[in-house]
Order: sequence, then C-alpha cells, then structure tokens
Amino acid sequence: MGMWIIIESEKVPFTPYPKGVSNIKRIIEQKNVGSKRFTGFGLLEIPPNGIFPPHTHPDREEIYYVISGNGTIIVGDKEIPAKPGLTLYVSGEDPHGLKNDGAEPFIVLFVHALI
Repeated sequence: MGMWIIIESEKVPFTPYPKGVSNIKRIIEQKNVGSKRFTGFGLLEIPPNGIFPPHTHPDREEIYYVISGNGTIIVGDKEIPAKPGLTLYVSGEDPHGLKNDGAEPFIVLFVHALI
C-alpha cells in the first residue's frame, strides 16, 4: 500500500526567511512526509520592496508559480517580469530569486525535487 498524507495548509504559519526580506510557509518538507524526491512545497510571501535573494541548490530543481502580486523572477543575469499565472522551471544550478516590484504582497508557490 502506498503512502498519503493530508496537511491543513492554513494551519502552517509563514515564518521569516533568514536571508533577504521575505516570509516562507513550508507546507511539505521531505522530513515531515518521508518523500524520496520532493524536498519542499510551500509559499513565499515577499512584501513590497522585499526580496528572496538569488541562491542555488545544485542537487534540486525548482518550480515557481505566481499566485498573486507582481514582481520579478531573477535567473542568472536575467530579470523576468512576473504576474499571477506565470510558471517557471529552473535547474538548481542557476542562481534564482524573487523581488517584489509592486504595492501588494508577491505570493509565489514553490516546489523542490531532487535531481
């Protein structure tokens, strides 16, 4: 029999991210569900003028999906305007991050998986 877990996402709090100016809601982590490949699923909340700084993780690939607000997704030396509905896949080797250019919170869903 397989494994499945229900997580009540609304009960998972946002916590300050230790770098930059942003908050993170870690809904699923490898350690709390026992996943073999997926290492993270959650939300990033970047306030106006905030930033989730560029970073790398060569062992994991990542998907961003913009839920609300307007901002910029940074990949290497490129800056991509982002609005709700935009989806981006990035290998973990490329430096990537987010910044909020708007007046409202910039909310982005993220998914990490081991390569």
